[in-house]
Amino acid sequence: MNKLPYEAPIVRSHGKVEDITKGGSTGLRLDASFPAGTPFGDLTLS
Repeated sequence: MNKLPYEAPIVRSHGKVEDITKGGSTGLRLDASFPAGTPFGDLTLS
């Protein structure tokens, strides 16, 4: 079994946390409101 050479992880900046999470919001429903297997298009992500 051949091992792959080790590659050290790279830290990259994707911007400020405040800017990345700016679009987040809370909705009126919790995860428990949707049964397992609910199609993605039927979820309310507002």
